[in-house]
Amino acid sequence: MPAARNQRMKSRRGAPWTLAELQQLGKVPDSVLARRFQRTIGAVASMREQRRILLRTPPRPWTARESRLLGRFTDAELARRLRRGKFNVWHQRTMLHIPPLQPRPRFKMWTRAEKRLLGKMSDAEVAARTGHPAGSVKMLRCAMGIPCLNPRNRPWLPGEDALLGKLSDREVARRTGHTFAAVRVRRIKRGLRDPSVRKLWSPEESRLLGAAPDPEIARRLNRTLSAVKSRRKDLKIPAWRPGWLR
Repeated sequence: MPAARNQRMKSRRGAPWTLAELQQLGKVPDSVLARRFQRTIGAVASMREQRRILLRTPPRPWTARESRLLGRFTDAELARRLRRGKFNVWHQRTMLHIPPLQPRPRFKMWTRAEKRLLGKMSDAEVAARTGHPAGSVKMLRCAMGIPCLNPRNRPWLPGEDALLGKLSDREVARRTGHTFAAVRVRRIKRGLRDPSVRKLWSPEESRLLGAAPDPEIARRLNRTLSAVKSRRKDLKIPAWRPGWLR
């Protein structure tokens, strides 16, 4: 009996496909059609793919073993391992109220150059420059016995001293990292004026208003253009115009 069946299978090899056979492709599994048509599974699958007919299979139910893997891997990794769609894995995980896997951040090793920055600047600045978390910076600094940087005791650099009197005390404090009080005390000791503080007008300066264009007066008096315009309007002095007789 088996020999006769194999003979029938061989006789169907290469036989032309009938319309009735072609109409059943993709509606049932290829193995069922192979037995029904007395053809090989490969021949059935090849003809179905040749005619671009998809084999619709019902969704595969989740097993208990597969469900226990949810949340232990990322959805993409579990989809690859179980040969499922990523959306199918996400849907099953959310249906079971299982939170997604939170990947651990990779630990970054400290270099010698990064360790030399500890204590020379604030922990926040070291973290910004090296990419290490601020908590990791503080932990390593304390473990190495390095005291925290105190802006009041940090020495002034020549480039920082050059900013005094040119920028406001608050701007110098923001750029250098020194406290506002430290910047103010150092500026006063050097006899410099804070440019943000409003300067009183002398009678000689007021008499120059309107005698030349406002930008020229601002340049001569080392004042801002807005300060010159505001003072001229307060004194009700008309703006300078070319051709006026003085």
